[in-house]
Amino acid sequence: MVQKKSIRPILLCALFAFFVDQITKLFVVNYLRPLDPPTEIIGSVLRLKLTFNPYGVFGLSVGPTELNYALSIIGIIVLLYVGLTLKDRIGLIVFGLLIGGALGNAIDRLRFGYVIDFIDMGIGHLRWFTYNFADAFITVGAIFLLVREILFKKKM
Repeated sequence: MVQKKSIRPILLCALFAFFVDQITKLFVVNYLRPLDPPTEIIGSVLRLKLTFNPYGVFGLSVGPTELNYALSIIGIIVLLYVGLTLKDRIGLIVFGLLIGGALGNAIDRLRFGYVIDFIDMGIGHLRWFTYNFADAFITVGAIFLLVREILFKKKM
């Protein structure tokens, strides 16, 4: 059952994550070019490098472009439905961040046909996939939920 008091925390956190993601992407697109060398923030460990990801998570495709769009939209709807049934504040905040991140990337896909990525982390030539704040919110939220479920077994 949807909890009435669930709407505000989820909405605020989703809007926060969405706007942080979209504002940072706007900044990066206005100041970096795809062929420019990476801009070092913390040596080679943390760099900014503008890339465009036309595929799914970590640049992997699950099939046709339309399927990636559909999965994004279905994921947002499922997260919203589950999130609105939660009773605890931390769960509401985490689901809000997940929804905001998913929405940020979905909007990119619908507007541009790709997702804007720019955070490049690694050591030397060992690099993680280039990502954005939406990806970070989704990843941290998912890890939080997994750890919470495994270690604390709390009902949400």
